[in-house]
This record gives sequence, C-alpha cells and structure tokens, in this order.
Amino acid sequence: MAKKSAGSALQGEGDYVSGRKFQEAEHKFAAEGPVEKAAREAADALDGPEAKDLEDARRAAAEGRISRKAQIEHRERTLDEGLDETYPASDPVSISPGAN
Repeated sequence: MAKKSAGSALQGEGDYVSGRKFQEAEHKFAAEGPVEKAAREAADALDGPEAKDLEDARRAAAEGRISRKAQIEHRERTLDEGLDETYPASDPVSISPGAN
C-alpha cells in the first residue's frame, strides 16, 4: 500500500503519489528501457505459435470482454504485487473481489 503523503487524504490504489511513480517509470522505460527489444519480442510473438491466442485476447479487450483465465491471472498477479508491497510489514493483503 502506498504511504500517505503529508497533507493528503488520498491513500491506496489510485493515489496521486503512486500514479506519479507509475507514470515516471513508464516514461523512463520509454526513454531508456529496452523498447526496441520489447517491440521485437512482441512482433515475434505475433508471428509465433501464440498468435491466435494474442489476437483473441486483443479482440476480447477491445470488446470489453476478458477471459476467465485472464481474470484469474490478473487476480494472482495483483495478489503477488500486494504481497511484495507489504513485505516485510505484517499488514495483511487487502483484496476486493471484482475490483480491477
């Protein structure tokens, strides 16, 4: 969970500090990260054996649908990230079923 900044009533998912950190990380990756390598890997994946699955996922996302498998993977990834963010603190991970 994000720390509450002085004078701010916002805390947790969607707070300004976390949003700014995410945006800064995205800009840094675009400017300094292995963008060409990531783009090449993505292009290779589109030409590889997983091409149909990727296209199905793209269409589902464009239509606002998400597969059960993707929902489970998202939940598991989110829980793992939550655990990473709380370590070594003793606070339990807070989840909200159905939330993004």
